[in-house]
Amino acid sequence: MRKYLISILFIALMAVSFGLLAAPADIASIKEENRELKTMPEITFSSVWSGEFSKNFEAFVDDNIAFRGKLMAVSDEIKSRVGYTPDNLGRIIITTSDIGTGEANEGRLVLYNDYIMEMFAKNEAAQDKYAESLNTIREAIPDDIRMYSVLVPTALEFSAPAYSSAQDSQKEAIEYVNSKFKGIFPVDVYSALLESKSNTLYFKTDHHWTTDGAYVAYAKYMEMSGGPVAAQTDFTRKENGEFYGSLYLKAKSQLTEQEQDTIFYYDITEKNDISIRMRAEDNVTEYGVGAPMFNTDKNNYTLFFGGDNPLMEITNNSNPDGKTVVVIKDSYANAFIPWLAASSYRVIVIDPRSFGGSLTEEIERYQADEVLVLNYIFSATFGDYCDTIKNII
Repeated sequence: MRKYLISILFIALMAVSFGLLAAPADIASIKEENRELKTMPEITFSSVWSGEFSKNFEAFVDDNIAFRGKLMAVSDEIKSRVGYTPDNLGRIIITTSDIGTGEANEGRLVLYNDYIMEMFAKNEAAQDKYAESLNTIREAIPDDIRMYSVLVPTALEFSAPAYSSAQDSQKEAIEYVNSKFKGIFPVDVYSALLESKSNTLYFKTDHHWTTDGAYVAYAKYMEMSGGPVAAQTDFTRKENGEFYGSLYLKAKSQLTEQEQDTIFYYDITEKNDISIRMRAEDNVTEYGVGAPMFNTDKNNYTLFFGGDNPLMEITNNSNPDGKTVVVIKDSYANAFIPWLAASSYRVIVIDPRSFGGSLTEEIERYQADEVLVLNYIFSATFGDYCDTIKNII
């Protein structure tokens, strides 16, 4: 009898699994994570042999099941029950960390003083791969093009020691990666953020920095690379509504009340003649000619350019004598790019997660003066993201 019950249970579970996969995907939950829906990976001998196919197929299944958002909420609720609330530390909950490349790591969030913050865990193997990927780019591009690296720490790093010390040191991780570079100039935005007196550098419910935090890093980068620094006070500060960010979506099952963030920006287009066009994966099709720098239809971090795009060509016609900078980036750069555009002639923005062209061809096409790789430190702990950077060569 027991054998039959187990068989019936197994068949029922398989039927439910196939039903969830056959039903329409929960597109809304993917959009909340600011990324594209995973597609069915191509089956090749090399991808099966290397294990790449199984990993990508798992990501495809995870994305394409029905009720994905609700199932994730239930999963997070169960996982978060192992959280604890000691007197000297905010509540810690277990979640997942995913930067849109298919790889998902176990992560932790600390909830304290109205902030929801990611806890950093170093991964020296991936950090070595990250540095290797940047060094590979350095070797592939012309010697006369200067290359810079910006690795951005997150909010928890600048909290009180009782909280920041609960994670691995982001400062040490950044210094570790920087020490591996060959011919690349690391920009010390860590110290600049640490010295800033502003309390609006990071959102409370989102893992990104704000446009104020991005400005601090931009000013430091311009100081090192040379060139005029646009003043924040020269532009109108605009607010575009309140929102709950990406970390709130992961932690909301544990929150009874949470203050919303306000998305704001400085409108550099008021004093600069900016034109933007976007190109699709095939490196030919234009899909965003005349796209806005600030998409005010969005009341979250996707305000900046509407989110992540494979390639953006941003031209400041008011600054024809400025530099042309190629930026290789994750989403942290989106709030940084408008400031850089104010000081440059042209900024070419490449997101390696979706870009399908050749970096060296783009550098030659635009006669670039500099290459900047800007990511937040968590991206350097994902091995598959490091591979995507190297693959754009």
